[in-house]
Amino acid sequence: MPNIMFRQHDDGLYCYIAKRDLEAKVAQLQFEQDDNWGGRVDLDNGEAYFLEPQVKPSLPITLRLKRAGE
Repeated sequence: MPNIMFRQHDDGLYCYIAKRDLEAKVAQLQFEQDDNWGGRVDLDNGEAYFLEPQVKPSLPITLRLKRAGE
């Protein structure tokens, strides 16, 4: 379960995985409402993670995610 930092840029939501020194754009977030944010997180490089849905946090923020399918 990696720690992933989420940041909002002008062209969309990005995440940074420090352990791999990887920054990728979030291609799709399953739930994007203010009171239900998270679910499956698909990255533009083909990787997928799962974030337990929660109230949308203030960004930037670092959260622990599971790899999708674990």
